[in-house]
Amino acid sequence: MHQRAENIPLNRTEAALFSLRDVTYSYVDGLAALAGIDLEIYPGDRLALTGHNGSGKTSLAKLLNGLLHCQQGSLTYKGQPLEGDHLHQTRLEIGLLFQDPDDQLFCNTLMEDVQFGLLNQGLSPAAAEAAAVAALEAAGLLDKAGRPPHHLSHGQRKRAALAALLAMDPQVLILDEPTTNLDPRHEALLLQQLQDYPGTLVCITHNLLFAHELCERALVLEHGRIHHDFTLKELVAHQPSLRGHGLDFSFRFSGAFPADPSWTNDVNPGDNPQKEPSSDAEPLIRLHDYSYTYPDGRQALAGLDLRIQAGDALAIVGENGAGKTTLAACLTGLRKGEGSYLLNGQEMTGHNRQQLCRSIGLVFQNSADQLFCPSCREEVAFGPRQMGLSKIAINQRVKQALQQVNLNGFENRVPLHLSGGERKRLALAAVLAMQPDILILDEPTAGLDPQGEAMLLDILADLDVTLLLISHDLFF
Repeated sequence: MHQRAENIPLNRTEAALFSLRDVTYSYVDGLAALAGIDLEIYPGDRLALTGHNGSGKTSLAKLLNGLLHCQQGSLTYKGQPLEGDHLHQTRLEIGLLFQDPDDQLFCNTLMEDVQFGLLNQGLSPAAAEAAAVAALEAAGLLDKAGRPPHHLSHGQRKRAALAALLAMDPQVLILDEPTTNLDPRHEALLLQQLQDYPGTLVCITHNLLFAHELCERALVLEHGRIHHDFTLKELVAHQPSLRGHGLDFSFRFSGAFPADPSWTNDVNPGDNPQKEPSSDAEPLIRLHDYSYTYPDGRQALAGLDLRIQAGDALAIVGENGAGKTTLAACLTGLRKGEGSYLLNGQEMTGHNRQQLCRSIGLVFQNSADQLFCPSCREEVAFGPRQMGLSKIAINQRVKQALQQVNLNGFENRVPLHLSGGERKRLALAAVLAMQPDILILDEPTAGLDPQGEAMLLDILADLDVTLLLISHDLFF
């Protein structure tokens, strides 16, 4: 069913900025991403593009800015097909903010990254520098202009990538899950950057509260087709549509935040209300006076004392740049800090640090960073194979792990052709196949639709592991 909201006019007097007619797109492995898309986007539209993971949202965004080419049907921008000189000009007018800012920050310094697009637009070096300074100042990042982007926190990198786009004064701005992995403060700063943007805005998101601050129109995709074309207010007010499209977050509030009389409002920020363990058992993990400093001198962890008991389910929270991911990297042995680190009572040193990978599994914040095999079967089999297991044991673990994450039948699929939610679950399966005692999930809900979050909750509920969850999502 294709539904338009009554107060979105069907026949507008101005010409459409984008016009799509029967647009279809399939990837090289035959996966159909879009089918029969008919759509007009008008100058000044502020459009929220939403729907299940894998519904075709990112594919549509890449078609709109010319990263993908229309295979069937027609797509025009300002009345002309996206090809030749018009396509080249279009790419200078349409900005796309990727879900992962590391996909578009690649220069030696933040200033160079912001200047890059300006120079490609033909500005003189002096004019490009002036525009870059203004953009970084507006983003609150001017004091970071000389730093390498990869030394910034995730939230800072996201704002920096947006600043690089806004500096080019784009006529159209496309945002792919802009709030992914952001703490509330950085989300508010990002919103502040966007609220005064005067052009046409397309925002891919499951975060309807964020979209409500920016967008007036909501387009819901399902299986590569436009299923609803609402005003955003009508979408959020229509519970059956939210539920039908997997956008209903009400599952999060079931029993959330029961009153706890042991907590009061007079806790000081410097207090450490860590509860004593319920037993005298030796902690599974013990850190004492543990610190980590990056090569550029930035201290990420300082004098950390931490005890984790077997079977604990621990949330690691804090704003972007607080040291959460660094802590996970130290626990897994990817980084080595200073201080005492005991696992099962044994001190972890440079000589025995490699054993950590057998005991502790880490699912990265960006699942694409740990998926590198040509098929899902090989991806899940990789870890057990490195452990020296037999072929029969490896096959059993692959089958079990894919079943655990509801990816039965995906054995021959190409990992990077999966939806974001499917890749998250595949990365989890690859870790579960090694049967770790401790599982660390770094921002596991980033980019997931509500249905995917609910599925992940069900998966985790059935796991018998010590769980460390790094997240800004307190409801999850």
